[in-house]
Amino acid sequence: MPDELGFDELLDDDGLIARLLGKTAAGRKRDLLYGPDLPVVLLVGGPGMGKGRLLRCIRRQFGPRVPVAQLDCALTDCREQAEERPGSRSEVTEVLRKIALQYGDWSGDGGGITVPRLYAGLAAVAASDRLARAAPLVDEVSRLDGILPPGSFWRGVLKGTARNYLGYLAGLVTNPLAGPFLNALLDGLFARVSTEGRAALAACYGEYPGAGGGAQAGLRALGEDFQQGGEARRIAEGFLFRALRQDIDAAYHGVRGRMSRVGRPALLLDHADGALGRRLLKPALEDRERGHHDRLVIFATARREDGGRFLHRAGSSHDGMVSWQPFTGLLPEWSRPPGGVPDHAPLWRGVLLVRMPVLTRDRQKDELSRLRGGHEQPDNAVRLRIHSGVHRLSGGRPRFVTRLGEATAAAVSTAFPTPEECTDWALLDARVPAAEDEQGRPVADRPVADVLIDELVVRQRPEELPPEHRGHWLDLLTHLSVAHDVECAQTLMRAVQEGRTEQLNAYRIVELLEDTGWPRCPRHFIGDLGLRRLLTRRLHRLRPDGAAWHADHALLQGHYRDLGDRHPDPLFVTAGAHRMHHLLASDGAALVTRYLADAFRTRPAAEWCEELLAIADAALIGADDDRYARALGETHVPGDTLRRRIDRLLHAVWLTEDRTRPLEEIVPGVLRGPLRELSEELAKIADEAVRDQGPEGADVARAAEGAALLIRMARDWGDRAEDKQPLKRCVCTEHIGFG
Repeated sequence: MPDELGFDELLDDDGLIARLLGKTAAGRKRDLLYGPDLPVVLLVGGPGMGKGRLLRCIRRQFGPRVPVAQLDCALTDCREQAEERPGSRSEVTEVLRKIALQYGDWSGDGGGITVPRLYAGLAAVAASDRLARAAPLVDEVSRLDGILPPGSFWRGVLKGTARNYLGYLAGLVTNPLAGPFLNALLDGLFARVSTEGRAALAACYGEYPGAGGGAQAGLRALGEDFQQGGEARRIAEGFLFRALRQDIDAAYHGVRGRMSRVGRPALLLDHADGALGRRLLKPALEDRERGHHDRLVIFATARREDGGRFLHRAGSSHDGMVSWQPFTGLLPEWSRPPGGVPDHAPLWRGVLLVRMPVLTRDRQKDELSRLRGGHEQPDNAVRLRIHSGVHRLSGGRPRFVTRLGEATAAAVSTAFPTPEECTDWALLDARVPAAEDEQGRPVADRPVADVLIDELVVRQRPEELPPEHRGHWLDLLTHLSVAHDVECAQTLMRAVQEGRTEQLNAYRIVELLEDTGWPRCPRHFIGDLGLRRLLTRRLHRLRPDGAAWHADHALLQGHYRDLGDRHPDPLFVTAGAHRMHHLLASDGAALVTRYLADAFRTRPAAEWCEELLAIADAALIGADDDRYARALGETHVPGDTLRRRIDRLLHAVWLTEDRTRPLEEIVPGVLRGPLRELSEELAKIADEAVRDQGPEGADVARAAEGAALLIRMARDWGDRAEDKQPLKRCVCTEHIGFG
C-alpha cells in the first residue's frame, strides 16, 4: 500500500500539514495556521484507517524540512527500560529521552535542538533515588550524555566543557557525600551554570510547584515528587514535557534561531489514546489551557471518534469541539473556546479532531488497478463485480481495500471465472500472496479474511480489555456477529461464557468496541459491515459443518420463542419476527413463509412490511443459494397461492438485502410483481369485508390501507433495488450503498 494513499489533500502544499508546519514537503515557506495557541491535532479513525501511515508520511516528507520526532506509544521498549531502574526512571522519562535524541540528531536548517532544561530535569530524576548508592546514580546521570549537544557544553548555557562536568560526576563516586546525591549533583551543575543558563533554568523550574522561583528548589522538588509516585510523579513527568517544549521554543529564539529556523517542529505520537499517550497529551493540553503556549505541533492518533474519553469531563458537553474531515475544500477554523477555567476545563478545548478519510470509489478503483498491474486482467463484468464487492466490504477503509486488492489480483483467473462466482464469501476466501512481515520474516499466503482479522481485531484489542479475556476476545466477537441489539448479544454471551468465573457482558463489549474505533449501528451489534462479514465467515468455520453458526441461531430462536411471538421488539416489531430472522439464516425459508402468510391476514400492512424487511436481513452462508429460483417462482412451494406469492417476495427481498452475490437486473421487477399481487389480495379482502360489514367496518379500512401501501412499496422497493440501494437503510450501508 502506498503510504500516501488517500492523503493527497492533507499532504498538499496548501494542505493542513504544510500550513501547520509552515513549510511544504519541498521546503517552500507557507503562512502558519493558528498560533500562538496551538491545538493538539488528533487523527481519529478506527482500525485500518491509515493513522499510522499518515504519521509516516509526515515524517518522511516533512522531516527533512522541519525537526520531527516520532513515537509509537504502543511499543513497550521504554517501559522495559524503565523497569530496569524503577527508582530512577519511568516510562515517560524514557520516552522524553528518546524524543530528545531525535531532535538532537536533526541535521536540517539550524541543526539539532539542544535540550538543557530537559537534561537538568532528567538528571534530577536520575539522581533522586535515596536508596541507591552513588556509583549507579552516577551511571544513571551519565546515561543522559546522549542528549547533550556535541562540542561546546550547551553552547554557552553552561560554563566549561562537557568533559569538565562529566568528570565532576565521576568524582562523586569516590568522594564522600555530605548530603543526598541529588544535592551534590545540583551543586555541581549550578556551579558551572552561566548567567544565561541560570536564568533559563530559573524561568523553567522556578515555576515548579513549591519552587518559589528558585531553579534548584524546583529541581529538588521535582526529584522528590518523582520518588513519591502516584499523582506527584505524574505532575513531575508533565513538567518535564513542558521543559522539553521550552527547549524547543528556545531553539527558535535569538538571532541564530530566527535566522536559521523557519516553520514549526512536529511531534508524532501514534496510538496516543493509550495510557502512555494520555500521560503525554494531558499535561500538554493543560499547560496550553493555562496559557503556557509553545510552537510544537503535536500530531497524535486515536481510535475513538470523539478522540478518547480522557478528553471529556463526565457530564460536560463537547458541542464546541472542532472536527474536520479532509476533502471539504477548506482548512479547519480553530480557536480555543472562550470562558475556560484552568484545571476545570475539559481537555477537548485544546484539540482539533481530524477524521481520517475513507477512500472514494474512484480511489478504490485506482488502487485495485495498481495492484492488478502485474497480473492477468479479468473481463469487464468480473472486474466491476470485484470493485462492487470491495467497496461494500471495505466501506472505503484503506487497509481493507488494499488487502482485498492484493488477494483478488493474485486469484482473479482461478477464483472468479464469472461474475456470479464473485460472492462476498469468495472475495474473503481469496489468498493474500506470501510476503515478508515487518521484521523480514517470511509469511505464508493466507485467506484475506484471516489476514484482516489478524490486523484489525487481534492486533487491535481494546486497551481496557481485562487480561483474562484477551485470549478469547476474538471468539466473543465472532459469536456476536449474529446479534442485533444488546439483549440479543447478552443472550449469546451468557451461553458462550457459561462456566467462566469472569464474564464480559454485552453492555461492556459495546463500550470496548467503541473504544477500539468500530462504528455503532442501531440494527446490528457489530456495526461495521465488513467486520461483520469477517466474523460471520469465521463463525461458520469455527466448528465442522457450520455447527457453531447453527447453534447460535438456534439459541436465539429459543430465546425469542420463549418471549412469545407478539412480544414487542424494538428492531423487528415483534419477537416472532426476530425469531424468524434467525430461523431464515440457519434453517431456510419454509417456516418463515408460513409465519408471514399467517401474519399477512391479521396484521396491518405497514407492520407486516417492517417485519419482512427485518427478517430478510440475514446472511446466507454454507448452503446452496436457490434464492433466484424461489424469487422467480421456479421452485415448488407447498401451500396456497398466497403462500407462494409471499415466498417469492421473501426471497426477492432476501437477495436485495443480503447482497453477497451480484444482483441481477430482473430483481426490481421480481420485487414489484408479488407486492402488486398481494395488494390485489388485500383489495379483494376489502371488497368482501364491505359485503359483510359495510363500508365503515374496521377490516375494510385495514385492508384498503394495506392495498394502497403495498402499491407504494412495489414502486419504492423496486426503485431502490434499481439504484442498488438497500430497502431498509441503516448505518452500515447509508454511506456506501450496495452497488
